[in-house]
Amino acid sequence: MVRKLTEDQVRDGYAHKDGFFKGAKQILEFDKYENNVSQGTGQITTFKSLGFTGKGSNHKPDGWYLPDDVSKVAIILETKSSDKDIESTKFTEELLANVKIANSKYPRVVGILFNGIHTRVFLNDEEQVDTPKKLQTKSFYTELFNNFEIDTNKIYLTTMKINNLLHFKFGLNDYYDRMVFTACALVAKRYEAPLTQGMSYTLLHFTILDTLSKSLEEAKKQNDKLNVLLDTYSRIQMSITDNQNAIDSFIEHIETISKLINSKYWNGEDVMSIFFNEFNRYKGSSKNGQVFTPEHITSFMYKLINIDPKKDRVLDAACGSGAFLTKAMSNMIKESGGPGTKQSGTIMASQIYGIEIDKRIFSLACANMLIHKDGKTNLEQLDSTSEAAGEWINSKNITRVLMNPPYERKYHPELIIKNVLDNIKPRSLAAFYSLIKS
Repeated sequence: MVRKLTEDQVRDGYAHKDGFFKGAKQILEFDKYENNVSQGTGQITTFKSLGFTGKGSNHKPDGWYLPDDVSKVAIILETKSSDKDIESTKFTEELLANVKIANSKYPRVVGILFNGIHTRVFLNDEEQVDTPKKLQTKSFYTELFNNFEIDTNKIYLTTMKINNLLHFKFGLNDYYDRMVFTACALVAKRYEAPLTQGMSYTLLHFTILDTLSKSLEEAKKQNDKLNVLLDTYSRIQMSITDNQNAIDSFIEHIETISKLINSKYWNGEDVMSIFFNEFNRYKGSSKNGQVFTPEHITSFMYKLINIDPKKDRVLDAACGSGAFLTKAMSNMIKESGGPGTKQSGTIMASQIYGIEIDKRIFSLACANMLIHKDGKTNLEQLDSTSEAAGEWINSKNITRVLMNPPYERKYHPELIIKNVLDNIKPRSLAAFYSLIKS
């Protein structure tokens, strides 16, 4: 028999013979100290005591998460006993009234209605029907405001502008270098590097490098080959570094793309594939027999092999820029409840694996995974035909393979495929994409 929980128990948890049952306070982590944030639960705290004035300031929310910085996302919680139907219009109006009060200071407010069993979530006054019914941590809910449709056409246009800037205004002739420099700038922006118009090229270059280095600090303890990204970036040399208009335009365009891709609910768009489509528009393949996989192919192949996001471990042993890996990672995270869930962390940490032999392409894959919210520590720069690669694959208990091996015979795609199939788990599923030259 399921125990009925009182509103107090749903909100604050309770002790029982088997231990402590977490309430909304503990699940949302409103009980933890956080700098520059007012958060907690209760029944007697008014909005007025939390710094609000005007109509409704005498209302008493059941829970609140209120950053000092009002540009950040706030959370308002409303709890009910477990026997209450949270679909009730009365309860909905009660929550939305409190959300509206919070909106008087915070443009972005998450409203949560919870009865210990089911959860309803609102972004301002709009309900989110696809969120998990099980209550998540607060970070999951604050990230929901980053869920907007990615404007791929604008990314194409802005990437073209960046390519032309780097090529003609900075004198960077090598298209791989242009891609690496752009990707590293996007990674730095993701990690909040202070890229501001008016800064010199020397400061721009150092700021990107310093941010990259710091963002990889922990990951390098597990995979020292991530230094390849830093090394590749450091070797890039611009012919022209004193064109301030070009520097300012580059920073502006990076800001534009960064905002467009700042979503944990991306639809599998491989940002790096957009770069390749633009930077490499007139080259069907690279000099080393690589063809970079378009998004519609990665989507189709992902569906072919029936990936279980809770247990499957996915490999691409010729990962290029990481198109298959980012597709698999984004879909698996979405299918397991979305970013911010416990399973999403497991997927990024131990269910996505890639190998790439080319040093500069490997660095692009690292950057791509960083842009797409991690997974970087499970990339290796290896020859996929080698015994070392086979041993590495064997050690990862791979159950699914998505791959676009180099098509030219001199790169021995058949040996790559054999090495992969010999070292993955029995009864695994694999999908290979190959270009057939007529």
